[in-house]
Amino acid sequence: MGANDERLFEAVSPVATGCGLELGSASFYRRKELQASWRMNGGKVDLMVSDYLEDAPDGVIGDFSRAVLLTVVNRRPVYGGEYLDWVRSDRFISSKRGIYVKRSRNLTRSPEGAERDIIGSLDRLLDSGLLDPGSIDNSFFSWTRAPNVARVGFCSPMMRVVGVSSALDAAPVPEFVLDYVVYHESLHLAQGYRPGRRPHDKAFRDAEGKYPRRDEAVAYLRSMRARLE
Repeated sequence: MGANDERLFEAVSPVATGCGLELGSASFYRRKELQASWRMNGGKVDLMVSDYLEDAPDGVIGDFSRAVLLTVVNRRPVYGGEYLDWVRSDRFISSKRGIYVKRSRNLTRSPEGAERDIIGSLDRLLDSGLLDPGSIDNSFFSWTRAPNVARVGFCSPMMRVVGVSSALDAAPVPEFVLDYVVYHESLHLAQGYRPGRRPHDKAFRDAEGKYPRRDEAVAYLRSMRARLE
């Protein structure tokens, strides 16, 4: 057990006790997303926590681990304020986003494509008033390497990263379709990181409905998927 794993064990052990569990082991592990995994071993729980939290204060680790361990005992996870403040901070995003992007092997790491530029799409959305600059502040946009037509966009609100499928980086694809996908994912940035809450709630659907050609864009994407899959 390394020094960081020992610190993790010390931080999580009392939290486990508070959840009615006995901690067997605790270690950091590497994954693309900030997550945790656990298993029961001889009546004790072995916990693995994302290495994104390796340099986090003990209180942050405790808050996150408590939410995970509550699920072990079939209780609703509650994420503490210290954890949420830490991962929502510009300091966390700036220090961890590069790692996240590097682990996201399907990203080109550039908004410039062969035919289209995602920044141009953002400019159009900003000029139209559909987006405001604050909603996409401190964010990273990139094309994907693989032209996925089933999932044409994704967003990590925690890391403030948006990926857009390179299937849309083609001259025949109408600009309004690309803009719709960028708008959809940017709405998740505007929501921010909020674990345990539904991403496509009523407020999201209402905001998405403001896109003037939403139905046309959705119909085009469905047609493209049926044609290319």
